[in-house]
Amino acid sequence: MTTTQFTNYIAATLSHHFPNLSIQPAIGVDTPKNQGLTYRLLAAKLTRERSDRFVQSHIYEIRWLDDNNIPEDLPDKLFEALETIEVEGTPYRATELRWKAWGETPKLWVYYTMRTTKVSEPTSPMKHLAQRPTALKSLQD
Repeated sequence: MTTTQFTNYIAATLSHHFPNLSIQPAIGVDTPKNQGLTYRLLAAKLTRERSDRFVQSHIYEIRWLDDNNIPEDLPDKLFEALETIEVEGTPYRATELRWKAWGETPKLWVYYTMRTTKVSEPTSPMKHLAQRPTALKSLQD
């Protein structure tokens, strides 16, 4: 799964759990101060464990846009919504969730770590070669 696909599932999950809020990607620094959430990828990392196994790590930041009007249950609702993301029937569980709201715009950092295996191209097995005896003609013919 690509990082873009996973990010799209984060956005879809937020929209599903918060249908009455504006959910938008965080682009630039100037975001409107209305009730809603922004999301953005902070970091993505791919580490090789073995020749065919990898560990993918993603860190997302979810921000509440109106720092003057924070719902009391917002952290709990965000934790519940993002703890496990369902992607095409496969659940991906957050390895860490951090809520920060003191002295700045409220935000949640969500960490996802997943193990992936590189699927090799299918190859056909070697086939046996058949040998036929050939008659050698004599050089004198």
